[in-house]
Amino acid sequence: MAWPEVAAVILLGAWMLWSVAATLHAERSMPLTSPYLVTPVALVVGVVAGTAVAPRASSPWLTAGLLGAAVVLVLGVLLTVEPGKRPLGYANANAALAVQLLGLCGLALVSARPGRRWQIVVVGALALVAIGLNRSAAAAFVAVPLAVTIGLVARRPPRRRWWVVPLGAATVGGVAGVVLWLGGTSNWPPAALRAFDPVRQELWADAEALWRAHPLVGAGVGSFAEATPLGVDPDTSAAHSSVLQVGAETGWVGVGLFAAVVLAGLLWAARGRPSFAVIGAATWTALVVHSLVDHLLEFVPVVVVAGVVLGWAGARRPAADPSEELDVAERKGPVPG
Repeated sequence: MAWPEVAAVILLGAWMLWSVAATLHAERSMPLTSPYLVTPVALVVGVVAGTAVAPRASSPWLTAGLLGAAVVLVLGVLLTVEPGKRPLGYANANAALAVQLLGLCGLALVSARPGRRWQIVVVGALALVAIGLNRSAAAAFVAVPLAVTIGLVARRPPRRRWWVVPLGAATVGGVAGVVLWLGGTSNWPPAALRAFDPVRQELWADAEALWRAHPLVGAGVGSFAEATPLGVDPDTSAAHSSVLQVGAETGWVGVGLFAAVVLAGLLWAARGRPSFAVIGAATWTALVVHSLVDHLLEFVPVVVVAGVVLGWAGARRPAADPSEELDVAERKGPVPG
């Protein structure tokens, strides 16, 4: 393995080891099925799969697979009743999966020849329909700029990619800062009260309080569900915020490792050619931002598909020339004569 792969494995291993150490420090047990252990593995599986998919981006079987996934997401909502919307049993997770599918459509779109682009556009439209049917305001909030980004990249491929890392990091950091501030105050501004329900307000306050009680190492994995009165209900046994959940259960050290994983995802996407880097980083940022206000990262399919996006984006390495001339040539096909 090259050094980026080694560094990524070491980082994810450190995340898993710290989660175990923080839990043992709190004299708690940690099941092997914990998201703190399963999610990093799912991410690696997705990246490996995405790296393998990238050279086959023009295959009609790939388009058929994306279409099948979109149909499953749409029918899953239409054919089931509340509250456990299929296929994942949670509407916001379904919507998050649809956002990642939209990102895959973006990567496929910039890889496709002009005559086949309409098929990818149809799949992307179905992904947007699935987001709307699941009625996830947060997913819609991140899907709209992602769709706009994909449209701009497909219309006019960018020539540079370095800016995707600081922009993605600043976006995630800004939203995380707002969530931390809201979790620590009881006087929410009117805009926040309209955007989030009172249950989430209580969950965030409980997570912030648990984190303050165990600032460095957290209270251990699984402790939040016991610390909040709402934890008796499986639907509210999570903090509905990745940063607050990680902070409450694994402390600032865990949050630091989580931030490093987020940054590593942006850097991984930025390894690709500019068009792929922009779409990959935007899709990864959309998932992380959504996870800051909901509980999503424990859903393995969402994380696996996010890994596929990163693997696909990072596998399309740039040529010596930083322009997109090679991508444009690939999409147009051979010149006659």
